[in-house]
Amino acid sequence: MAKLPHITLIFGALVSCTTPVGTKDKAVDTGSEGGGSAVVVFGGISMEPGTLDFGSVAMGAAGPGTVTLTNTLGTETKISNAFIDGSEFSFETELSLPITLAPDETFLVELLYEPTLLESQYGMLSVGVAGEVGYGEIDLVGQGTDGSSSPTDDSGSPPSGAGILTTTPSSVAFGSVAVSDTSWRTLEVSNAGTEEVLITSIITSNAAFDVEPDFSIPKTISPGGTETMQISFLPTEMREYNAVLDIDANTADDGLLVTLSGQGAESSCEICAPVLSVSSSTGGSDTLDLLPPWTFGCTANGSLTLSNSGDMPLDISNVTLTNDLLSSCGTFSHSWGGPVTLAPAESTIVAVDYIATDRCIEIAYPDFDQNMVHILSNDTTMSDYAVELSATTLFCE
Repeated sequence: MAKLPHITLIFGALVSCTTPVGTKDKAVDTGSEGGGSAVVVFGGISMEPGTLDFGSVAMGAAGPGTVTLTNTLGTETKISNAFIDGSEFSFETELSLPITLAPDETFLVELLYEPTLLESQYGMLSVGVAGEVGYGEIDLVGQGTDGSSSPTDDSGSPPSGAGILTTTPSSVAFGSVAVSDTSWRTLEVSNAGTEEVLITSIITSNAAFDVEPDFSIPKTISPGGTETMQISFLPTEMREYNAVLDIDANTADDGLLVTLSGQGAESSCEICAPVLSVSSSTGGSDTLDLLPPWTFGCTANGSLTLSNSGDMPLDISNVTLTNDLLSSCGTFSHSWGGPVTLAPAESTIVAVDYIATDRCIEIAYPDFDQNMVHILSNDTTMSDYAVELSATTLFCE
């Protein structure tokens, strides 16, 4: 059973922290310099850090963490709601809502992480502000361990012969990106140690961020070597996004955490949708009438041009063709390149052929779905676009 939301309020000075970037076997030094989004601001409430890393916590134990909330406005502001997604994370004490904060007033949200698995686990703290739609979101991350420590030398550092994973940059900030647009950033992953590093998994804590499929896992990085991956950011709302990129590897500290941040901005599109436009070689948008060249012969050829007249990517997933079950004098067939994504103004061709064995007149029967082409796509107004087929081979011999 999930724990009831609890919170402890401690009023005091705002503590300066940064978003965690570093190894996963110890708590991140919140007083050190680092990149990424250190603060989430929502409805005039500053929430720090933007990503709370509880570090490594032994199974059966509870690791503490704190998020500092501050009213940055010149008027009173109310915290109307607060909840956690992720059963491993909980509030430490109960909160009586709503809470009114005066200008510059601060309180601390104290949380606990109780691991249930020997791996990285993720959650999210959502904070509602009166009069605002949505929530300020703080990513939560922790690593469950069996309580044993990583091997170290006499200085307390990982063995000098171990692989050491680093990234350039240490955090990835996408800045402002229009809603439904995709932005890309390059992340270099290097091995600064003297032994090979084996990367076993890469996970992002927010689906708005992703790693290119071409960066295959598992991947080995030789000492002194560097691999490059592309990170994408696709915002769906006009708000701030924060996430953790969890790189698991066989290093002494089990890998690396990299913070990701970005802001969803007003979309630059006008239609803001993919739009399928169809044009047949005989001049229609929903009919294709085939005739042999100069009307003589038993074979007729035509085509359908499928275009994206919208301003968002058009995914054409399938094109199917059905023949008239009653006719025995001819057959329609089609060919195309398979599933395709069309950028705005791009097109693809579907070839349609008709071969008769005798004099024949073919017409479409839409009510029975015969002599029809169906084009399936992500066009929201017509996901199944139908084209009627007809053919005439009166001079077939």
